[in-house]
Amino acid sequence: MPGRSTPPQRWLFVPGNDAPRLQSALTSGADAIVVDLEEFTPAAGRALAISHFAEFARRARALNLWPAVRLNLLDHSGLTELAALIQSAQGDVTGTPAAVFLPSVEQRAQLAALDEALAEQERQHALPKASLRSIATLESQIGLLNADTLLAPGADTSRLLGALIGTGDLATDLGLRPELPASTITEALKPWRQRLATACKTHQRLAIDGPWRWKHGLGTDQHWANQQGLHARCVIHPEQLESLYDLMCFNSHTQHC
Repeated sequence: MPGRSTPPQRWLFVPGNDAPRLQSALTSGADAIVVDLEEFTPAAGRALAISHFAEFARRARALNLWPAVRLNLLDHSGLTELAALIQSAQGDVTGTPAAVFLPSVEQRAQLAALDEALAEQERQHALPKASLRSIATLESQIGLLNADTLLAPGADTSRLLGALIGTGDLATDLGLRPELPASTITEALKPWRQRLATACKTHQRLAIDGPWRWKHGLGTDQHWANQQGLHARCVIHPEQLESLYDLMCFNSHTQHC
């Protein structure tokens, strides 16, 4: 990505079939915008979202933002979605995703399959090698327990940039009911977030923290996250972006914690 020497910090997830929200995302203050085909875009709207992605990606890159996408599982519709996304760019790398998220990663073979699929798309469309990068979404106990193995470098995952911890699904996997106090849920999740941070630091991957779902407490939590080395964050509420700008390490105003 021209003009950006480090990966983005604030990753805003949006539905791909909602034109007003996509437009707002471009001026939201996010560093990266993730068109989420898995959770945020209904099945009936995915074809429309994919057909418009290349144009959206070019607009985002012109603003020095990362256009990204989260696929469905490869053996469901993810491979078809990926092929359609790259086809719509018509060989122009500026119309392709800067990062491709894969959900529910628990085995290295899933990441290797995505790496192979990305390499094949680069070959088919004469794109620069390794121009398509991947990010693993770890959102279960199994996935986080396997983090070290999943994120270790290797030729089979040469396009892997980092990992996102899916704290919502992880909380469900841990049996944490949504109606529990925020403090109970966040304390239970902290060891798993630390596990991701440690694995990413060990293997020099980008660690993306999960979203903050509550109205209050983001500042305290982000200060804790900074101390763990979680210097990037997934955002699902755009109004949180402005406060994160001042809370996160390594932004243009704050060079260190």
